Amino acid sequence: MKALWIIYDIVLDEEIAGLLDEFDIAGYTRWPRLSGRGPKSGARLDNHVWPGANAAILTVQKDEVVEKIMARLQALRDEVGDKTGVWAMTAPALETLK
Repeated sequence: MKALWIIYDIVLDEEIAGLLDEFDIAGYTRWPRLSGRGPKSGARLDNHVWPGANAAILTVQKDEVVEKIMARLQALRDEVGDKTGVWAMTAPALETLK
């Protein structure tokens, strides 16, 4: 099992929701409005000087599902460019509740 973190520009909400639906991901936690700065996408501090915001999703899935989602996320990033902001990372999920 792997934990998958997806951090993305909120303008991509529909695309990310569609991706989760595509893989039948029913269980996840979403942080709907985050601020921050990406090395290429720049600052999104959700204010009048630095408008825009990000969102984040955390889900724990089987390794093979995470690999497929990561491939789709890379394709999305390649499509929208790194200025829009899509980032994902994985971590081992060593234990989960039954």
